[in-house]
Amino acid sequence: MQTQNAPETAEYQQTDSELGRHLLTARGFHWIYGTSGDPYALTLRAESDDPALLTRGIREAGPLWQSATGAWVTGRHGVAAQALADPRLALRHADLPGPQRHVFSDAWSNPQLCHIIPLDRAFLHASDADHTRWARSASAVLGGAGGTTAEGVREHAGRVHREAADRTGDSFDLMADYSRPVATQAAAELLGVPAAQRERFAATCLALGVALDAALCPQPLAVTRRLTEAVEDVRALVADLVEARRTQPGDDLLSTVLRDGSSAASPAQDALAVGVLTAVVGVEVTAGLINNTLESLLARPVQWARLGEDPDLAAGAVEEALRFAPPVRLESRIAAEDLTLGGQDLPAGAQVVVHVGAANRDPEAFLAPDHFDLDRPAGQGQLSLSGPHTSLFGAFARLQAESAVRTLRERRPVLAPAGAVLRRMRSPVLGGVLRFPLTTSA
Repeated sequence: MQTQNAPETAEYQQTDSELGRHLLTARGFHWIYGTSGDPYALTLRAESDDPALLTRGIREAGPLWQSATGAWVTGRHGVAAQALADPRLALRHADLPGPQRHVFSDAWSNPQLCHIIPLDRAFLHASDADHTRWARSASAVLGGAGGTTAEGVREHAGRVHREAADRTGDSFDLMADYSRPVATQAAAELLGVPAAQRERFAATCLALGVALDAALCPQPLAVTRRLTEAVEDVRALVADLVEARRTQPGDDLLSTVLRDGSSAASPAQDALAVGVLTAVVGVEVTAGLINNTLESLLARPVQWARLGEDPDLAAGAVEEALRFAPPVRLESRIAAEDLTLGGQDLPAGAQVVVHVGAANRDPEAFLAPDHFDLDRPAGQGQLSLSGPHTSLFGAFARLQAESAVRTLRERRPVLAPAGAVLRRMRSPVLGGVLRFPLTTSA
């Protein structure tokens, strides 16, 4: 099957049989390697294994160790920080200029499990130089690393969160009724999506929500097909918006990128990339951070109560949630050249995986790392949202999560879990939430 408007590129020329066989083969490798107890393979398998136990196993296996999957893995904070900051570790293979798809070529004798499906059309495998340019051109609206978002974005966030909180009843689902709707609405506002297109945009973002997981963990065939179709849908939608902004610019994110004069590339292509990444990455990271922050707080009623006494603790709660329960758990990189990391000599082309969740709970870097602490000093070096595309939305996601904490604490002060949080299977990167039932009854 092929999407009607899909480009004539290799990643869209696979039949259902070919793609299904590929996905099953990759998943089979994860299962086989997991039978030996390999904690990274078990993490990628993403079934019923205890994620906290696997996280500790990854950290305790060594500063940098080679998994049976072929990836070099670290859960140690010091090595993780070096890896995430090393420009020689990129999102793509330096010797593979086209789509990042290679597991088909020699699956059994030389399996490479670093790019399960090609997501170049979603701009997830772009170069660091591209991401740096996009971040610079979007910073006036999104904010830079550690920066703040534009005032208009902040005002809109407050309004959206108040309206969403007021729509909730005595019982509601945090993900379905609050986190995803506000994240999607905030993204649509950033891009200037017309009201008539908002429903289509929301449905597309929902299908795109598995993208970061699908890069490392094979999804079912039907889910994978919906994902690739959604990528083309969002590209078409954003391309139309970019074309409209070229003649009628505004104060939205796309217009801001188009006005940036420092790009040596096409401003329209840069705007397309930033817009697509907003839907593919920005929405899911934001919804995940809202969920994880509220889950961490509501599991600790005393800390939830403290927010009522001091609303300014909200920003610290979000930062602690980024450390304690990161919305993106795994960061995968490819060595562009031979290098040494964590005492290991790595050849060009080697995959390096940073388990952010493990590094953020490294007892060598954090005091009482398994304790969620609203009073933890800021600036202790948590590593969440340090990737090229995740950092693009770091300030935006923080703003939305802080607004959620403040708003729900003010309008729903007796909020409490009404059942267990249900997370998606095959979601080792995001730990994606399916259901998070809450009650507002005392």
